[in-house]
Amino acid sequence: LLRRGAMLRAVASLRRGAPVWRRSLLGVRTVQTEAAMAAAGIQLPAYQLATSPFYVKAQQDGDRLYLGLHVGQDAAGQVVRGKVGHDITEEYARALAANAGLRMLSTLSHYCNGDLDKVQQVVWLTGQVNAVPDFTAHGKVIDGCSEILVKVLGDRGQHTRSCYGVGSAQGVVGCELIVRVSL
Repeated sequence: LLRRGAMLRAVASLRRGAPVWRRSLLGVRTVQTEAAMAAAGIQLPAYQLATSPFYVKAQQDGDRLYLGLHVGQDAAGQVVRGKVGHDITEEYARALAANAGLRMLSTLSHYCNGDLDKVQQVVWLTGQVNAVPDFTAHGKVIDGCSEILVKVLGDRGQHTRSCYGVGSAQGVVGCELIVRVSL
């Protein structure tokens, strides 16, 4: 039998809009993101430390986790430089945005101690695209990141988003994320 306190907490979490997939009323995990990723053939890249001692890859504030800029890398793990519309195609930039999304998921996994089920909801994604001045398909490029977040996290990966073009950046594509987690 369920204890009265457990039932009240479950009802209260539903009222707050907590995802139903998170826990059953018995407290047993009902979704295993990592197992679903493995079944879909999705493998996260290795977690990378920040490149400077002056900042971290993510910062927690209450139930929010703020992920800093993650840029798209090639298969060798090198940052790809260039401008979309000049020396980088829109399709390749979209693939780099998907890579940035996988790298963000790797950072999320690291900060959630390897348990992506702790992710309650991706709240906000910001994407920047280093492009020529007349390039206008920034959203199509950042769709690569959005798609990977939804593919891995399901409804929890759906988010609000802004994306824009920049005149210069450390890579072709960069993405930042705000996520609600239960740690």
